[in-house]
Amino acid sequence: MMAIDFDPLAFRHALHQYPELSNHEAQSARTLAAQLRAFGLTPYTDVGGHGIVVDIAGRKPGPTTLLRADFDALPIEERGSLAYCSQHSGVMHACGHDGHTAALLAVAAELSHTPPARGTVLLAFQPAEETGEGAARMCESPALTNAQIDNVYAFHNLPGFSQHQIVVRPGTFACASTGVAIELYGKTSHAAYPERGISPASAMTGVMHTLTQLPDAYPEANSLVTLVHAQLGEPAYGVAPGQATVMATLRSDDNACFHAMKADLIDKVNTLAARAGLTVSVSWHEPFIAAENSTHHTQHVVNAAQSLGLAVHRLTEPMRWSEDVAEFLARWPGALFGIGSGEHHPQLHNPDYDFPDAILPTAKALFTALVAEHHGCITG
Repeated sequence: MMAIDFDPLAFRHALHQYPELSNHEAQSARTLAAQLRAFGLTPYTDVGGHGIVVDIAGRKPGPTTLLRADFDALPIEERGSLAYCSQHSGVMHACGHDGHTAALLAVAAELSHTPPARGTVLLAFQPAEETGEGAARMCESPALTNAQIDNVYAFHNLPGFSQHQIVVRPGTFACASTGVAIELYGKTSHAAYPERGISPASAMTGVMHTLTQLPDAYPEANSLVTLVHAQLGEPAYGVAPGQATVMATLRSDDNACFHAMKADLIDKVNTLAARAGLTVSVSWHEPFIAAENSTHHTQHVVNAAQSLGLAVHRLTEPMRWSEDVAEFLARWPGALFGIGSGEHHPQLHNPDYDFPDAILPTAKALFTALVAEHHGCITG
């Protein structure tokens, strides 16, 4: 397929039909690489897993800009009657990564026949965003680890905002977060003789209370702890339990406070366990640092949006969810921004969600306007 014939809507629909979970995006990556080659580009594959990087050089020296999109899906059963509904049971593109990828491919198509006037544009197609693993692995890969990158941009579609509205915020755009699993180990006994065992029940309630109160110690940040699971023993009336599990998600808009909360939690949990004569295990899952936007690059997004006649919404608080593009932004300056999907559009991770095709041209136009601003090339 020649670049000029590329249909981003058709590509998105095809990607939507065959979603793949984080770290299992092999076929999606092959499809992406084949399309990039059809544009006459040379993709670097297997970057940090199933990631892909494309290097498009201009005719003159200049800055390097990286544009990033993700392409993994979620373990959710899709509901609806779309002609291109997921063909993989229990897996769907419920976060719009199919749309993010299609938009960046449209940029690739444009750049393949209208390259930058100066500098270099890197297009990064990232796997494993949902688990918080893919971005860091790509950044640490040989393709990027020594790269000198001046600008990083990425977008996320945002239900609840007017369609095509550009959502920006300098500083923290999306919160840091991590899952935590706390395992308490005592000793089981007969339910008739609970005193002959070591019960984790009291410590378990203490851990749950500690978790819910944890943000109070950090008033300088917007922090949140959500209990997501708790289990004491097994459903057996004859057994006094000897093991308990508490799971939660920690969030904060400040990376320093986030790391302090984690250390504080470990200290408090160890104290509770020791008092009860228990051993304890604490493990962290799906960690994300906060996505920190450069003020300078946020203004570039605003300028590009205004040049296209797009409305701009400035957030007063960060998004509570997390985005691992933060790993790119921690290494190189840039901005994550949002594009409104519609005020009444189904929410992200809902089983009836579908990326709105109407904003694909908006995403492509804004990306290309940012490239034009830094590299003096295409304008729409």
